[in-house]
Order: sequence, then C-alpha cells, then structure tokens
Amino acid sequence: MNRTLELTDAELQELDFLVKKECRGSEVELHHTRAFAYKDALKERIQLLEKLAAKLASIKPSGTEFLPVESPYSSPDGVRHHPVNPVNRG
Repeated sequence: MNRTLELTDAELQELDFLVKKECRGSEVELHHTRAFAYKDALKERIQLLEKLAAKLASIKPSGTEFLPVESPYSSPDGVRHHPVNPVNRG
C-alpha cells in the first residue's frame, strides 16, 4: 500500500532529523538493556527507522544537502539548542 505525503523542504529536514535522532537514541538504549526480548524489539525499531531514513534521503531535493534551519536556537554547527539554554555566540 503506497501513500502520498506532501512535505515542504523544512518539514522534510525536520522529519529526517527526528528519525535519525530516534535511531541514535534506540542504538544507545540497545547497548544499555539486558532484556533479550526488549533488545529484539529495539533491533526491529532500528531497522524500521533506518529504512525510513533511506526513504527520506531518496526524496530530499537533488544536489542539496539538508542545511541547518536558521533560528535563534541554532549554533553555527547546526545543533539546535533549547531556548532556556541558548548558545553563547560572543
């Protein structure tokens, strides 16, 4: 079953960021858990997130890499920071 979802470049970038963040978090969680059933569930989740990341990479605008979204909470390296703890830009 194929479905269509229309996203702006900013939405696509955010979705890509969230998928990769969840994948990294799941990998860390995988290494910290001892329950085999939970490890198996995490491995399946990681595979699903990797497939989703590959699909997102295939539809990003050709010839361009995702660039950091300009916001008051972004640092020059593209890392987003919480507004309560902004980056020292001075």
